[in-house]
Amino acid sequence: MIPVRQRRWPSGEPTNTHTTALTALNHRAFSITGSSIKRPKCSSSQNDVIHPCQQVIAALIVQLATNPTRGMPTLAKSPLGNDAYLRVETPRHKPVTSSESDLSESKKEPSLRRQIVDGGPTSFKFTHLYRFATPLDKWLLLVGVITAGANGALFPLMAIVFGDVLTGFTSIPVDMDAVNKAALNFFLIAVAMFFTDYLSYVAFYYSAERQMKALRSEALKHMLYLDISWYDENDALQLSSRLTGDTVKIKDGMGQKLGDSFRFTVQFIVGFVIGFIRGWDITLVMACVMPFMTISLGWLIKTMRIKSDWAQKVYAEAGSVAEETLGSIRTVASLNGEQKAIKKFEDKVFEAERENIALHKMTSVVFSMFLGSVWIMYSIGLWYGGWKASKGDTTPGDVFAAFFGVMMGTGSLAQISPNVTAVSKAAGAAEELFTILDTASAIDAEKEDEGIIP
Repeated sequence: MIPVRQRRWPSGEPTNTHTTALTALNHRAFSITGSSIKRPKCSSSQNDVIHPCQQVIAALIVQLATNPTRGMPTLAKSPLGNDAYLRVETPRHKPVTSSESDLSESKKEPSLRRQIVDGGPTSFKFTHLYRFATPLDKWLLLVGVITAGANGALFPLMAIVFGDVLTGFTSIPVDMDAVNKAALNFFLIAVAMFFTDYLSYVAFYYSAERQMKALRSEALKHMLYLDISWYDENDALQLSSRLTGDTVKIKDGMGQKLGDSFRFTVQFIVGFVIGFIRGWDITLVMACVMPFMTISLGWLIKTMRIKSDWAQKVYAEAGSVAEETLGSIRTVASLNGEQKAIKKFEDKVFEAERENIALHKMTSVVFSMFLGSVWIMYSIGLWYGGWKASKGDTTPGDVFAAFFGVMMGTGSLAQISPNVTAVSKAAGAAEELFTILDTASAIDAEKEDEGIIP
């Protein structure tokens, strides 16, 4: 092997000052420079014999002589022929600092808070929650929807019965037949509401519990089969929080909360239908406040959905910090890292606390305006109905039937809000968990017919 030094070739052509090695391979010498590899111009009488070990060492020098930060050289055949070789530059990457890396990551993956505040993900549909539903679960869901709707329709019917009772009491003498008929109707409505409420509760709860069992099992199985590279990019300690906390929210949103949403929605519709039948003009006067109530309720539901999704993410991160600290408490105590862990946990919790406080301040204002508009609607309807009854245009029974029909319908709006919010929270909690389920593993151990079996 020729020593590493600068050298002048027999042709008189000087080598580059950055020459790092000189090798002789297959009876030909090559000069490795910082920018190229040149074949020397040697006389035809030159016949060097190189030992195979020297060839190996020379090849190693070729690879190691170049500065590693600039990339490794690669030898390629020259298109000019004559067994000449050219140096092919390998791709060089500029060193990335930690600040640049954080900046690139923030551009690539926007923060969850920015994503949610700007409107949040819109690809997830509520029907995706039922991907693990069996035919039995679908039948139970159908029974629950029908019985919940029937239960919601029965409640406003009491407005008609109450109007008939009022008409019977105001007649002179008192119409006992009308009173007895109304009492029997109240009893029949009570029995029907008992059975429909029971069936809807059992159907929704049983269906949700069965699907949550399948979801937890499938989620755990999928997480265990994910490639290890996925865990390098995601916090594994958050998975337990999602399997416990998120699935509880999903079950609430798919269970009785969903049944109550159907029940109170039907109650609202049937209540206004009864109001229009018994006194259409009274119902229209009372409904003049409805646009304001609908807008405020819609804003409340949308905001709760967005904020709950973001808060669930922050609480999952805080839970992973607590779980990691408690899991290695001996190491944390030996390094006096308790205060650091507490501060890291408090930063996550306080961030969610500030947002939740601001949210509930605005929610309290909107909800108070909603309830205030409800009572304003009642006062307007009662005043207008009394004015019509005083003129003899309608009977007191029709006035109170229309009034109580609208009152029961609008009263259900206050009950719809928390139930629809729970359903929205279930959809928000399921989105992140179902994203994990839809993540394909680079190495799938379940597929026995793929890959190399040792």
